Amino acid sequence: MSYIPINIRPHLVPFLYQEFEGREAVYLGKKVSSIKIGADSSLGRSMRLYTVKADFPKRSEYYNIYLTLEELPDGKKKYEGNYFRMESGKKSFLQFTPEATTEINNLLEDIFRISFVYFVDGYTKHPDASVKSAIDYFIDKYDLLEFGFSNESMRQLYYREKGTKLDRLKEQSANRVTNYKKP
Repeated sequence: MSYIPINIRPHLVPFLYQEFEGREAVYLGKKVSSIKIGADSSLGRSMRLYTVKADFPKRSEYYNIYLTLEELPDGKKKYEGNYFRMESGKKSFLQFTPEATTEINNLLEDIFRISFVYFVDGYTKHPDASVKSAIDYFIDKYDLLEFGFSNESMRQLYYREKGTKLDRLKEQSANRVTNYKKP
């Protein structure tokens, strides 16, 4: 079997790590979570569309997302995430193009941002809660300070998207992602 990787934007890793159910383990001092995505799930079908095939393609039954969290000696955390499709090299040669990597990350970014807006909306239903406290909680929950996010930047995102939560799925993907550089 061979792996066909897609690097996931680092700020999405702690979010996906907590929100997907997966097998968790410690490997070489790093916390690792392996998440199995069915090929017939909505996310799996989306990924299949981005696969470039050659020769005799063989359909895969599942995909894996591997998320790692490493505690560094200076107290900081290092996050890495990869999306893999397992295939037999005997029958097919598959890969994801650079454009596919961007599109898959854009889809995961949309899921992240939509979840954020719904989270803040739900959190602020409590009479003692404020938008600021909801955003602070979200930032802490997913270690977003590690990636340059702030309450102010997240508040701007929230107010920009709160009235039309799902509209981002029908518009062009945002190209402004904090501290993200293309691989």
